[in-house]
Amino acid sequence: MAKFGMLVDLTRCVGCHGCTVACQARWDLLPQVQFTKVHRYEMGTFPKVKGGVVTTQCMHCDDPPCARVCPTGATRKRADGIVVVHEQECIGCRYCQSACPYDARSFNPERNIVQKCYFCYDFVENGQKPACVDTCMAAARIFGDLEDKGSELSQAIAAKKAVQIKGTSIFYVPPRNLDTSVLPPDFQEPGAVRIWQDIVHPGGKTIMGLAAGAVIAGLVINNIKGGGNND
Repeated sequence: MAKFGMLVDLTRCVGCHGCTVACQARWDLLPQVQFTKVHRYEMGTFPKVKGGVVTTQCMHCDDPPCARVCPTGATRKRADGIVVVHEQECIGCRYCQSACPYDARSFNPERNIVQKCYFCYDFVENGQKPACVDTCMAAARIFGDLEDKGSELSQAIAAKKAVQIKGTSIFYVPPRNLDTSVLPPDFQEPGAVRIWQDIVHPGGKTIMGLAAGAVIAGLVINNIKGGGNND
């Protein structure tokens, strides 16, 4: 069975936002929703200042906490490693959004669902590449099977000495002398998951129903986390 992942070569990325736009067009996203984000950074002090870009998206974690806290099972990790949201089953509780350690999920208020990068799984099933990979004019993105040592992805990871964000399916090739603190951190389970396991899950079942409990808890935690910002 394949296990899909992605390499982002930051030595080639020019920060054109083509990946962001291609993804928005592919999934018909609201203008303010971005599954793939381009972050600019600066390092050093004047006059010796360097800058660059880092792109982020859903990391398709090995043990995704978003899937574990979803009360309806709408978020699932497929056998091929892709984490998906079955949107018709999402109740909009946003608890997965709180549980995501990479802030990679977006709430769609028009549809009352949470959405994220899907690695364009339907394209992949037909032998195509994700939209962000296909559109990248600098060839900074490589998608493929991590289990296949002969795949373009596996060979690029080895040849470029790519850095894996531990616990995820994403690899980066950082520019020389880059402070790796600008990269997404290695996976670490957020405290929101513990709240779910210890309080919401058992309490919601016995008091108000699991789904209802998750909706209330998700809204409360997201308001605390975002200072009342509802995206």
